[in-house]
Amino acid sequence: MESIGAGGWLFSYGEMMLMIDQLDRRTALLEPLETALVPASTEPILIRNYFKQNTVVQFSTVFAEFKNRFFDKTEGSSAELAYRKYKLLCTSADAPIIAELGGAGKVEGTFAAAFAFLQRQPKGQAGFLQTGGYANIFYVRDKKGELCALRVGWAGDGWVVDAILVSDPLAWHGEHLIFCPVSAGWDL
Repeated sequence: MESIGAGGWLFSYGEMMLMIDQLDRRTALLEPLETALVPASTEPILIRNYFKQNTVVQFSTVFAEFKNRFFDKTEGSSAELAYRKYKLLCTSADAPIIAELGGAGKVEGTFAAAFAFLQRQPKGQAGFLQTGGYANIFYVRDKKGELCALRVGWAGDGWVVDAILVSDPLAWHGEHLIFCPVSAGWDL
């Protein structure tokens, strides 16, 4: 991101350039916010083990749908990666959000990344994830390879984790945050 003067900001996404002051707020779904790094993971891990071996992150509810879709999935090792946070500006289902971010290949992340952010705010402290009752949404493939919206939210007594297929007609309302990996060539 670079300033272009007179209060305008230019965002570069590969070959596409957006001037933030020229976005049509009646049609734009997302406002880009900050980025944060997720450290590399060096070994594959079974997702259920994040919960079994966890002694730091306080969970209040891990919904059955998440357990059914993810507990038997193993994620491989991964390099350090930046994630960008976006504010959802209006009510939307997942398909338009994913389209605005460049498609499924651009938004797909890992549970390991979401958990890395949870470890930075284990008791709901302020940080990169929001803790005011609204969802933090990551897009992650389940054990069958189906893309899901992974919903992580602070409930006052712990983190809530759920998974919803992106083909579900559920619409997220504004105030939720969307997280996705920053693609190579995008400005941080």
